[in-house]
Amino acid sequence: MIAADRLHCTRGGRTVLRDVSLTLANGEVLGVLGANGAGKSSLLSLLAGELHPDSGSVALDGTPLAALPSAVLARRRAVLPQSPTLAFDLAVNEVVAMGAYPFPELSPAEVDTLVTHALALADGAQFLARRYPRLSGGEQQRVQFARVLVQVLAARTPTEGRALLLDEPTASLDPRHQHALLQAAHQLSRQHDLAVLTVLHDVNLAARWCDRLLLLADGATVACGTPAEVLTPDILQAVYHIPASVIPHPHDAGRPLVLFD
Repeated sequence: MIAADRLHCTRGGRTVLRDVSLTLANGEVLGVLGANGAGKSSLLSLLAGELHPDSGSVALDGTPLAALPSAVLARRRAVLPQSPTLAFDLAVNEVVAMGAYPFPELSPAEVDTLVTHALALADGAQFLARRYPRLSGGEQQRVQFARVLVQVLAARTPTEGRALLLDEPTASLDPRHQHALLQAAHQLSRQHDLAVLTVLHDVNLAARWCDRLLLLADGATVACGTPAEVLTPDILQAVYHIPASVIPHPHDAGRPLVLFD
């Protein structure tokens, strides 16, 4: 479980997060929503241990992130950044296998099995024999998703929680693969007891695949709860500064559907 308590963070002289607290349980998918500049990516970086807060704390299973060496942290959480870059002309299987770097005890056969499984989950099995730079942007994103899946699935210690942190993972994907990626993350959270946090812009994708939502505005928490609890016209107006209507989803009972006016 990840627990953040009263995080405050400034970047470039600007306050990007103010007094933000949250818990992310194993087996849960938490979506983070907000307008541009709301502090979503900064929050993810703090939870990943890539940024340090000015005040407040982040703990993984009760241990402060600051007390975990980077090699240990790499075995406990995987991060898919907003715009992953790779300048080398590598084969797809080599890129995905990078997720196993924190686990030198794995045999080549074990890594190959993880790579094949992760690519299948990311709907990228057909890319296995291709070169990464020759893929489209959306195809590269699916390969990068497979890479972080290898990283979280390689961990073998059942008593330690693992976290998958995704920063706008659907941005370059078509609608089919947007849903497929989030469905895979949702299923893996259940099957492998993963704590999954994803930053999203599409409110309805978040409502469909996330157990809870955290809505930020100007670096502060506006609401946190189930999609039905927090996706209300008043809260959406406060977060996005645009009128919205919320109706029951016609094909998914219990989930809201947001229509921005």
